[in-house]
Amino acid sequence: MLVYRLYKSTYIAEPLSAEGSRRAGGRWNPKGFPILYASATPELALLEVVAHLNPSFIPRFHLVVLDIPQPERIVSASDLPANWRDDDQHEIMKNHLSDWLKQPETLTIAVPSAIVVRSINYLIHGDYPQFNQLVKIIENEPFELDGRLIKGGS
Repeated sequence: MLVYRLYKSTYIAEPLSAEGSRRAGGRWNPKGFPILYASATPELALLEVVAHLNPSFIPRFHLVVLDIPQPERIVSASDLPANWRDDDQHEIMKNHLSDWLKQPETLTIAVPSAIVVRSINYLIHGDYPQFNQLVKIIENEPFELDGRLIKGGS
């Protein structure tokens, strides 16, 4: 199956690096776990990035299209606490998948997007033993943001 990841062009040499999530953590993982975040569509990948942009500095981006196996584990919004999307719930959500984070029995888990709950993001575990054999780059190209998407854009 194909999934999409938008990443800063400064990391062109390592489009599959999950070092940022290992260092900073994210909604679905605490610091120390290398999780590659990807989305079901390029549009959702864009929304996920735009939600976190600082409008005073917009970096250049690349879109990488990955071929990965179908996820064996799917988390639906109904499996989560009612307020899982709230920013103050990040610490709770980081521990929601602690079993998988510590011992990835599968490469990928499908999770709902906090931005568009009906859409799906994919968490790809960088420490999964066959990561390098199962994750294939199909495309990797520059991605231009439309300035209207950014506050103060024209």
